[in-house]
Amino acid sequence: MIRLYVISGRDVEEKTKDEFENIRKKGILWIDVYDPTAEEVEWLKKEIHFEMPSKEIMGDIEISSKYTEVGDSININMSFVIQQKEEIIVEPVFFFIRERYFVTLRYRDIPTLMIFLNRLKMKRGYIQFSESLFGEILSIEVDRIGDRLEILGRRIRNIWKEIFVEQSEEMIKDIAYYDELNITLRESINEKIRILSRFLKSPLINAQTKREMKTLLDDLNTLLDYTAFYMEKIDSIQNSLLGLITIRQNEAVKVFTVLATIFLPATLIASIFGMNFEIMPELSWKYGYPYSLFLMVTVTLALMLWVRRKGWL
Repeated sequence: MIRLYVISGRDVEEKTKDEFENIRKKGILWIDVYDPTAEEVEWLKKEIHFEMPSKEIMGDIEISSKYTEVGDSININMSFVIQQKEEIIVEPVFFFIRERYFVTLRYRDIPTLMIFLNRLKMKRGYIQFSESLFGEILSIEVDRIGDRLEILGRRIRNIWKEIFVEQSEEMIKDIAYYDELNITLRESINEKIRILSRFLKSPLINAQTKREMKTLLDDLNTLLDYTAFYMEKIDSIQNSLLGLITIRQNEAVKVFTVLATIFLPATLIASIFGMNFEIMPELSWKYGYPYSLFLMVTVTLALMLWVRRKGWL
């Protein structure tokens, strides 16, 4: 599916590809491509010389696949973090910038692009260059990453307090999720820093957009420091939680060990008097049974008193 948006200053009009010939010179043309068909791929190649990248290239982590310049066009392959309740998805989006054309290629809904489209329709930004569209989208994504990290920081502080009250399996799952989210955001930030570093050196980018991008680069470096701090904090929580769980397990083992020690002499006495050898004087002793019970109770109580004085129970 292909959607066309004609952008002239603050005015945005949504068109179909059948109207391409009439609108191609009216302003900046944003072509949003969603899971294109073979026919649509051929149309893009014919009309704006857009070469369709493979899904393998879109998933590559090499900088040579993330940012390339071919003639007067810029190709950018950037990932977006989509956070769901129990899953964190990293979805690539391919950007093509050439003259007044700006193409986004994706295979699923990207929240950042939806926010950007809404802002355009609300006329909240003035767009003068095609590369400015990329800058606006990146700015929204950086803000979203910052918001996620802010929420992540609050949850980490809350869980730090909770681990001293209760250590549960659900808490361990939450920590693992937060750790994965932090690492994913850190990888996404690193990717964007690498792309921006190349983007700022391009002679195809105007000076105004470069100034805006330098601000975003500073923001990304700041966010990277936050992820490093949260990584250390999560490691500290995991170590503390592991220590508390170990202490709790040791307490349980200690109780069972002490109880076994207390009742071991009574078990030994019962075993001795439970033997059935032919010559055992106690078998015919009138007070043998009450004596053995008295002996077991006395030894057990004595051991319990001794353990209590030691502070083991």
